[in-house]
Amino acid sequence: MKIKTRLYAMLYVGAWIFAGSPAYSDDQVTIHVSFVNSYMKPIHEQIARRFSQLHPDIAVVLSSPVEAWGDQVQRTILDSATGNGPDVAEHAFNLFGQIADRGLAQPLDSLIKQEKGWPSMGYSPALTSLGTYQGKIWGLPFRISTPIIFYNADLVRSVTENPHEFPSDWQGMLQVAKRISALGEQRVGMFFDYQADGNWTFQALLNLRGGQLVSPEGKIGFNNAEGLSALTTLNEIGQSGMIDMPREQARQSFAAGILGMYVGSSSQLGNLLKSSANKFSIGTAPLPRSASNARIPVGGGIYMLTTKDPNKQAAAWEYIKFATGPVAQTLVVEQTGMMPSNDLPARDPNLLGKFYSKNPLYLASLEQLPIVTTWAAFPGPNSVKISDTIREHLRAVVTLKSKPDIALPAMTKDVQALLR
Repeated sequence: MKIKTRLYAMLYVGAWIFAGSPAYSDDQVTIHVSFVNSYMKPIHEQIARRFSQLHPDIAVVLSSPVEAWGDQVQRTILDSATGNGPDVAEHAFNLFGQIADRGLAQPLDSLIKQEKGWPSMGYSPALTSLGTYQGKIWGLPFRISTPIIFYNADLVRSVTENPHEFPSDWQGMLQVAKRISALGEQRVGMFFDYQADGNWTFQALLNLRGGQLVSPEGKIGFNNAEGLSALTTLNEIGQSGMIDMPREQARQSFAAGILGMYVGSSSQLGNLLKSSANKFSIGTAPLPRSASNARIPVGGGIYMLTTKDPNKQAAAWEYIKFATGPVAQTLVVEQTGMMPSNDLPARDPNLLGKFYSKNPLYLASLEQLPIVTTWAAFPGPNSVKISDTIREHLRAVVTLKSKPDIALPAMTKDVQALLR
């Protein structure tokens, strides 16, 4: 018996959400899509609805999102072990190798070879390299972001001698941060999101100095002058008056107009613009570079094919192409501040061609594209534990409980103990 109930409203069943299918019937192929971050849920729902309009024979069921990339790895592993694994799963650029190593995903190389129009579909070698591991393509990029600086332009203008220029180096920004913190009335000059998954923002501090978090051999890459310099900047941010708080609280403080600068993912631009609307003017800026070989790590993740069912594989592949294609990527950029993970939208005036000229705040991340590098992770089973360990040392430095020259050898020792 066919079920003819329309699914224009979301139907919640357990941990899954039936999203966007015009009509759900037993003739359809149903695919389950697993993703990360609740703030991305409206975008995923829009993509699923648009996809279902084009593919009424495929029903898309969205997962209830987890909030951390490491949790997503564990969820995929556990759900797959119980036979409830997703058909499509989003995984971070720095962690998807763990899914590939466990045999929980299918490489896309053979499917790509069957696509006759592949060269014209907007997937450049640089983009596909983000989902490449051990010589195979395991996924296509769904979202790409970089760390940037969001600032309350009104607050910055109130404490600077030249209100029309935002500082281009850390020392200039730290001076502004101290002045904002000195205003009182709960004002805080700067918040640096050291809590980011996979030590992403700490890696950015290292890469922008020409350093690295992980060496090409999978060893510790931060136990050097670049690592000490990065920790020193974190310590100076703490000295400027930063209050340690959950990252969501920091975003709320920024939206309320009491936080002067927020250093975090460009993906938050859309949300911050909405939450601070009509309260103050927002500015964006790239993080300062201090080396000729400066790089910036890309954050975000890829869509992986995680089903072994041949019928579902075909449907899941269609969904992956749509979600990473020009229409869906236009939605992602317009609503988040991320960079498109497809080359076509920016060339099309009906998609993003005119968007950037009308929305210059989104350029802070896009302009970093020439220096992007891989979001690195330590190899082995303790990868997530190492990330957590580093985060606690970063917390001690930014809260002024540990000095950089003491924290660096201690962090090195603790990470070394977990490498195997």
